[in-house]
Amino acid sequence: MHLDSRRALSSIIGLLVLSSWASAQCPEPDLLDGGPCCTITSPDLPKLPNFTQHALGICWRDCDVEAIQTCDATWTLLPLVPVGAGPCWSPYLKLVLSDAVGVKWSGRMRRQYSRTWLETDDAGNLLQVWRFLVNGDLSPTAAAGPVPCPVPPCAAAHANRVRFTGYLDYAQDCGTDVFEEAWMITHSCDFIDHHAGFPRAGAFHPERAYTFVGPAAGFVPGPVQPIEGTPGSPFEDVRRLNLPPVGALGPTTCEYEERITFGLNPFQQLCLCGQSNTPQYSIASLSLNGVCGTFVFSPGTPFLPGFISMGIGSWTVPAVYPGLERLRWNVAGYDYFDPCADIGEHEVFFGATTIGGYPATQLLITGPGPLLPLCFLDQANSVRVDGTTVMNVPYWSDHILNLNHP
Repeated sequence: MHLDSRRALSSIIGLLVLSSWASAQCPEPDLLDGGPCCTITSPDLPKLPNFTQHALGICWRDCDVEAIQTCDATWTLLPLVPVGAGPCWSPYLKLVLSDAVGVKWSGRMRRQYSRTWLETDDAGNLLQVWRFLVNGDLSPTAAAGPVPCPVPPCAAAHANRVRFTGYLDYAQDCGTDVFEEAWMITHSCDFIDHHAGFPRAGAFHPERAYTFVGPAAGFVPGPVQPIEGTPGSPFEDVRRLNLPPVGALGPTTCEYEERITFGLNPFQQLCLCGQSNTPQYSIASLSLNGVCGTFVFSPGTPFLPGFISMGIGSWTVPAVYPGLERLRWNVAGYDYFDPCADIGEHEVFFGATTIGGYPATQLLITGPGPLLPLCFLDQANSVRVDGTTVMNVPYWSDHILNLNHP
């Protein structure tokens, strides 16, 4: 898009925002931008609805689709708020996957807030999107089906638990306050989700991965999708959380966002999980610098060879949220220097990438900001409550990456 066109579209979106500000609950800035480095703040997040949605379950084998099943996914907020929990605490959701026969999978997923922005859909409606990163264990029932598809062979070895990671977007219509949702969770092959040296390590399904995604309407599973990558981009930020000391009741606190510049440079496409020529996976190197001194780099060791992303598929119906959007799951190993804590660590991050969708713009404390490039890449680190790196099992997070590039 030419610069003049981008400016014109940004102006139109800004007028839509201003005209709807007084008539609806959104746009609602999350209050995480604009503050001093390493300073604690409290986010302003809406009450988000429980929902049920048609979804797909996908078995991947040798980087290709092996089987697809339909199901209904019900996401429900669990009323389990620990003593001392603050506004930055990550609540749990119950996820139940079922069909006409009955419940197939169920479990508890931690919902970590990532960021918010504005979109304008094909009908001209203003949407505010709230993105969360999710992780947790799901357990299959006898109705889920046989091993190794759709039930991973690893479940039996780990007390009938399978760890999934991914994301959940809530899109709020600022004219009606009605919400729509899009989400994806994935359990990858042994190289990633049963990595050596961590709990649940082992050889279970080296050539297989498993995904659930919603909405099912218009979604076409496909391993080969556009990939992330740009030599440099100023969008958008990193953010730090302060977890309570081990044994303490809390609270978890949030710090203001730190603006960044980053480069993501892909250097290999391949089948990372199995034997095929289908390039479902992309590997890239990442280098990130924040205005407060945060530095992130992918050294290629010791856990993962860099930033890894996996093609999942695409939504193909323009009139249905999230519009024409491509989807990838991602994971990465980074050297991460945190200037606020003056600590450098090697950490593993999990997340998701969406590419395309409706035109999007930043939402700042002061109102609508510039247009955002339509490659949204969100990740959170995987740590124990004491802050040490962990893989293969449910986790906490204290570092959040929100990246965009053209």
